[in-house]
Amino acid sequence: MAMRKAVLIVSWTAMTKTYLFDVNYGMGLSMIPTIPDGSFIVVDRLSRRWRKWERGDLVQLRSPTRCRGETITKRLLALEGDVVELQPRFDEKRKKKITVPKGHVWVEGDNSTCSVDSRHFGAVPVALLIGRACWII
Repeated sequence: MAMRKAVLIVSWTAMTKTYLFDVNYGMGLSMIPTIPDGSFIVVDRLSRRWRKWERGDLVQLRSPTRCRGETITKRLLALEGDVVELQPRFDEKRKKKITVPKGHVWVEGDNSTCSVDSRHFGAVPVALLIGRACWII
C-alpha cells in the first residue's frame, strides 16, 4: 500500500511539473527588479498550448547556450517578423537592426547590464520556450 502511494505521488508530481506548472529558484541579477535574486518563480506550462506568446511575457526557456536542461527566465520583447534595434557596442558606430526570423522570439533580461540574452545569442527558437512566469514569490 505504501509503495502504491509513493508511485502515485511521484507520478502526479512528474506530470504536474511537466504539463501544468513548475516552481524554480531565481538566481542572478539579470531580471532585477522584476525578479529579485533568490526569489521563487511559479511557471505556467499549460497555457502555452492554447495561448499565443505575447510581447512583454516573462518566459522560462531552455538556455540556448548552456548545458542541457538548464533554464533561464527572460522577458519576451519581440515575435517573429518584428524588427529589433540593437544599441551599438563600443567598437561599432551605428545601431543594428535585426528582423526576428520565423519560428523565433527575442528575449532580454530586465537588467540589461547584467543579462546574457538575445543580444548575445540571437533570436531563440519558440521550441525552447517552456512556459510563462506567473508568480514571483
